[in-house]
Amino acid sequence: MIVWQGLGFLVMLIPIIFLGVIGATADMHHMTYSIETALMLSAITLWFLGKKLNGAPGKILIDPETNEEVVFKNKHTFFWIPMEWFAIAMAITVIFLVSIHFT
Repeated sequence: MIVWQGLGFLVMLIPIIFLGVIGATADMHHMTYSIETALMLSAITLWFLGKKLNGAPGKILIDPETNEEVVFKNKHTFFWIPMEWFAIAMAITVIFLVSIHFT
């Protein structure tokens, strides 16, 4: 079961799109770093998109009974993890994959 909130499903969709576009446009003989490139572009996209979406201000309402402020804010998560955190995981994965090529 896949769980997301808001636009969190983009964590899975954006890398698939980048992998498809790079795979379709890259020459089959020169695809050494195509997966790493697609994942790094996905990480950059997810970082900025996640920061923008999750950094948006919430809507402040006042409870008439207690006069307390209640903030309603949209969350954009994938498996309860904010979108921008997946960008860090993808960047670490890219570093690992590139380091494998040098050994």
